[in-house]
Amino acid sequence: MTLRPDCVHFLGDKPCSFRRLCEGCPHFTAFPTKVLIIKCRAQGDVLRTTPLLPALKRKYPQSHVTWLTDEESLDLLAGNTYLNRIRSYNLENVLSLLSERFDVLISLDKEPGLTSLATRVEASRKFGFGVKEHGNLVTFNKASDYAYRLGVDDDLKFIQNKKTYQEIIHEMAEVPYARDEYVYPFPEGAKAKAMRFFKRHRVGRRGLAIGLNTGAGTKFETKQWPEENFLKLIALLNRKLAARVFLLGGPREKEFNFRLERRSRAKIYNTGSDNSLTEFAGFISMMDVVVCSDTLAMHLAIALKKKVIALFGPTCPQEIDLYDRGTKIFAAADCAPCYKQTCPDGKCMKAITPEQVLEAIEENI
Repeated sequence: MTLRPDCVHFLGDKPCSFRRLCEGCPHFTAFPTKVLIIKCRAQGDVLRTTPLLPALKRKYPQSHVTWLTDEESLDLLAGNTYLNRIRSYNLENVLSLLSERFDVLISLDKEPGLTSLATRVEASRKFGFGVKEHGNLVTFNKASDYAYRLGVDDDLKFIQNKKTYQEIIHEMAEVPYARDEYVYPFPEGAKAKAMRFFKRHRVGRRGLAIGLNTGAGTKFETKQWPEENFLKLIALLNRKLAARVFLLGGPREKEFNFRLERRSRAKIYNTGSDNSLTEFAGFISMMDVVVCSDTLAMHLAIALKKKVIALFGPTCPQEIDLYDRGTKIFAAADCAPCYKQTCPDGKCMKAITPEQVLEAIEENI
């Protein structure tokens, strides 16, 4: 009996999805162009890398695409029809990839472990970041030099650069940029918990549903908008727009949101801090407008085609594309952007007023 491990459906350790042996199988499909994407960090960045997939498919119509990512981001890519395999970044999968050969490798992270892996994996053409023998970060192709320089030249990144992240990674991968949207297959049943919440709390249908994602993510405390500003915005939304206001966040925002709920004189709905990634996306999908800083919530809202009011302080607003659905508010303090993770002052985020946010909401409804 002849087996065909050169078939894209062949698994080896168990029958393929067609559950038949190889000889005479009408489903045999030889491997086309094998593409490996290495993009693990962080969840929001993984999501905003997905517009690259349609462009890759246009350049390599007959392709088999593998994406290596962190465990926490698997749900963001699950069900993505542009991908043939999604692999979590662990020792077993690293060893497996090192035994394969690819036609195209696209390495988009700069961490030593990931760039070392990209350097070791066999591929006919490599794009993005790798390492030299001394461990120094290098680029595989000249088209990635601009992205490389962004990491070392603050004037280029903070002042001169006008390209979005999507434009930059398309340039790195040497594929034409067509401003494709995020590719996020919204899971079936993702809204279930949100719908139960709406029913349990008897949330009416009248008025805008405005979600306030109150957190700053896990890396940059400097992205945090002040508690007092949120309280004033909630009051304005209630008085000026008669909006239904929802607090969004995770475990890190539990106490923050509890204080907002307790201190607010206006009616607000706290959606909880124990939602899974999919459930969190489900709540965002029920909003008309999402107010957030530069976090995963912003990228989920963009992916779900929501109106987004994005608040920027320490990071660069020009790298974010809202796809003409929303407004970016950047206070442009004299020290911003800085990309510092902590700051004793935090004046850039404090400078964004609730009145500015309200005005931006009104312009987008």
